Amino acid sequence: MGAAAGKKVGKDVLECPPAVGSRRFNECDIIGSLDRDDKGNVVAGEEEKGSGNFRDKNGQQTNQRGYLVDGNGNIVNNLNGEKMFDKNALDERGEVPAPFNVEKHNFNPIRCRGDFDYDRNGRAMILKDSKGRFVDKRGNRVSQRGYRIDENGHLIDNYGRKKFDKTQMTGDGDLPKLFNYNGRRFDINDVIG
Repeated sequence: MGAAAGKKVGKDVLECPPAVGSRRFNECDIIGSLDRDDKGNVVAGEEEKGSGNFRDKNGQQTNQRGYLVDGNGNIVNNLNGEKMFDKNALDERGEVPAPFNVEKHNFNPIRCRGDFDYDRNGRAMILKDSKGRFVDKRGNRVSQRGYRIDENGHLIDNYGRKKFDKTQMTGDGDLPKLFNYNGRRFDINDVIG
């Protein structure tokens, strides 16, 4: 089906390098700390005086697409800096190779939900801590809609890795709305367990 699975990083399921067949790769794993425009697209940092080098908000080197790179131009992950893609595998615009450039938003919302008890109608019982912030039953911060968030309000998965920027989420902490082929709004909660 695909290449052999890459090495797993710690308890996480981040593969270095990513394997085609596992479908675990997500672009969020290689993007630097960058702003997004009003459509949710990454805004790469400024080029350093015609050098072809870019920096994210933390001073880490990126390419023109906002992907973190090492000193040799290889794309590295934002968890531990391990090489994900060789520089020679990138196209002239700095994009990752196929099929990763097509399926770069592999996302599982179940891995981002807090741990909740449910009422008899099947709705999650979202709690509040002493400071009035929404939490799950283990005390993890969540949005009003029950998705795990970090201290900055960004949606994270169960491993603490950022999956959506807070600017991409709705005002009440829900996932951005998707639409089906008929143009009707698709609600992710209709299909997750």
